[in-house]
Amino acid sequence: MMQRAERRVRNSEWDGVQTGEMGRTPHSALRTPNARGFTLLEVMMAVAILSLVIVSLMGLSNRSTQDVMVAERMTTATLLAKRVMSETLLIKPQLPREKEGEFEEEEFKDFIWKMIVVPTPVPQVMEVRVAVLWKDGEREEKVELVSYE
Repeated sequence: MMQRAERRVRNSEWDGVQTGEMGRTPHSALRTPNARGFTLLEVMMAVAILSLVIVSLMGLSNRSTQDVMVAERMTTATLLAKRVMSETLLIKPQLPREKEGEFEEEEFKDFIWKMIVVPTPVPQVMEVRVAVLWKDGEREEKVELVSYE
């Protein structure tokens, strides 16, 4: 019987410690009992974390924009190479043949093309290679199509 009474006292003491006086939650060592809000340390940590996240997202956005530009250039170069190859196959070039040039349209002035037509070991079959090149900063990029006709 005595143990039950001690447990009740201990539990009631524990309840008082957990809720603090007047039903409030206990305060931390960094706050006064009447303080409501954040400490300077908490605000500084939140700002630091937020700034890291924002910088990371900005870098990701810039990289994504660059990737879209590269994909657009590659798509354009592939379509231009297909156009040159189709024109070459329509005229049935003499073997072997090498040719290069620029595109007449103003929007494709950054691209140049090179075409090579060579015979293959199989009679009546020729290999047609068309490469479209462009500068990307200091690098030279290339898309190449190969067809056997």
